[in-house]
Amino acid sequence: MDSFYAFTLLQDSYANMPFHSWELRPLGQDSALLTITARTHNVMLHLLHRIWDNKCMLQSDQERGLNHILGQWMSPSVLQKAMVSTGVNIFVNQYSDKYVTRKRKRTLIEHAVYEQMALLSSAFSWSQWNTQCGQEHLVLQVCEHLDPVQEDSWCVYLLGTRRCQRLMSKEHSEAFSPELDSGSEFHSTFLHMLGDDMSRAGQEQARHSHHLFVDAVHRLLCATRPLTYS
Repeated sequence: MDSFYAFTLLQDSYANMPFHSWELRPLGQDSALLTITARTHNVMLHLLHRIWDNKCMLQSDQERGLNHILGQWMSPSVLQKAMVSTGVNIFVNQYSDKYVTRKRKRTLIEHAVYEQMALLSSAFSWSQWNTQCGQEHLVLQVCEHLDPVQEDSWCVYLLGTRRCQRLMSKEHSEAFSPELDSGSEFHSTFLHMLGDDMSRAGQEQARHSHHLFVDAVHRLLCATRPLTYS
């Protein structure tokens, strides 16, 4: 600009939606990393509960324009406002359905799964099969994360309002199939489904998760809704 004028800068509020992929991976007791690969940003939200508070920190491969909030510990609500004001908007609001093309899922099962994901200490990830299982079901990948995760350790789960099951299909399978994995059983909730598959150490880690950490994970999952906006 060769002179001083008032000007307006506009950005599409939903430029980052739908997300390309996402992953929630534990980093230890009461610590986790939520990674969302969006259209314009690769966003990593580090959640950590400390003795005196519960904080989140933004990490990103793109530092331009984000230096004032990168690496700064904030509460989930404060971090969300800071990201939106900076132009990194990955949060769903009441109007998102009108502007974002997505596969619709039943809200009841979606939010029930977010609650149970927050209570557990496994790693969760996006699955390509989530768009092919209909409105009544959700599909995601799960792997216990007490040691470095091997690519062949991920299992695919089909979740519904009445039962949850581990599938024989893998993420790299040629086609999706709802066939039950051999040696596994149906369960009424996702929490009980994974409880049977977790090691004793994993069960202890989940049992001792601090309620503030669980609440922060749940709030961010509900704010981004990765199971339906990916």
